[in-house]
Amino acid sequence: MAQQGKDPVRSDDDRHEKARDLGEAALGKLAEGQEAEADRLIEQAKKLDESALKEIVEDLEEDAGSDPDAVQKSPG
Repeated sequence: MAQQGKDPVRSDDDRHEKARDLGEAALGKLAEGQEAEADRLIEQAKKLDESALKEIVEDLEEDAGSDPDAVQKSPG
């Protein structure tokens, strides 16, 4: 098991992955109408790695581009 501080690249990867997880959780909270919780998760993600949030937005834009009606097809 790697020790903390020994591998800064791994630490950055961990931060990015955690930020991405938080961003995706925020999207789930938004879908449930829990905006305050989503905002809290987004702020946490920004502190860890703001580029992870940009990545999520890019992924969403790509998904929407491949299926323009995706938003209308989502359950709700």
